[in-house]
Amino acid sequence: MALSAGQYQIGDLVMGAGTNYLVLDDVNPWTVTTRYDQVSPRTGDHGSWSGQEWRDEVMVPMRIRVRNQADGTPGGWLAAHQRLAAAFTPSHTDVELRWMTGGVEYMMRGRPRLVEPEVTTIRRGYSVTRCAFAALDPRIYGAEQVASTLLPSSSGGLVWPVTWPETWPAVVTSGRIQASNEGRAPTRPRLVIHGPVEGPRVTLVDTGQTLAWDLALTAGQWLDVDTDRRTSLINGQVSRSGQMTSRQWFELPPGGSEIAFGASVHNPDAALSVAYRSAW
Repeated sequence: MALSAGQYQIGDLVMGAGTNYLVLDDVNPWTVTTRYDQVSPRTGDHGSWSGQEWRDEVMVPMRIRVRNQADGTPGGWLAAHQRLAAAFTPSHTDVELRWMTGGVEYMMRGRPRLVEPEVTTIRRGYSVTRCAFAALDPRIYGAEQVASTLLPSSSGGLVWPVTWPETWPAVVTSGRIQASNEGRAPTRPRLVIHGPVEGPRVTLVDTGQTLAWDLALTAGQWLDVDTDRRTSLINGQVSRSGQMTSRQWFELPPGGSEIAFGASVHNPDAALSVAYRSAW
């Protein structure tokens, strides 16, 4: 569902204006801290050496006034609290925290970490509850964009056998997708290859990095490729990572990128869909 300014959503629970969950403070998902696992003193010089450095996970705290607006009783509060606790329940997979700022919807992925109500006001039908969301992926994402293409092909085209060769050009399908990452950080797309297709491959044109598989998909089958988790699953279930002939995993850098779709055998019904988000 579309959010309004100042609203937040985790799972199917919407918090903020017009809901039973008033967010009391400005939520700060913009914190940046650095993880550095290897630091050692310099020999014969000031300071120290550091190994690889990465952005650390981001903890997003929230203070929420929980009240059932239709029933301001302890029982009404409990019903509202149970919905909040369900949204922030521990999860074995990443969930999304979405919010609207400046007319733009953003999203982070992570795990719920805390639900702590202040119990002294429950008898009056409300509580101020501290919650926390751990964004294990520290990047902030924009709305999802999806683009599709078929394999490159041409159709039509005539050469008239007259005194000079007069050509009518063919109609060309490029087999390429233009993707625009409007953020300031690389983003990892999701690729879905739809059969029938043999020996599919996907290339980031700017760098030549290629993902390729020695397999054949029949009509109705698809290969779901997660470039973040580096998995490739037929129909989202059966792994085909062992059939990869090229593992040059790629990201979409800030700005425009071109993605090419190819195969060892042309089939006019084969298709590639690319889903991605701008990232900050």
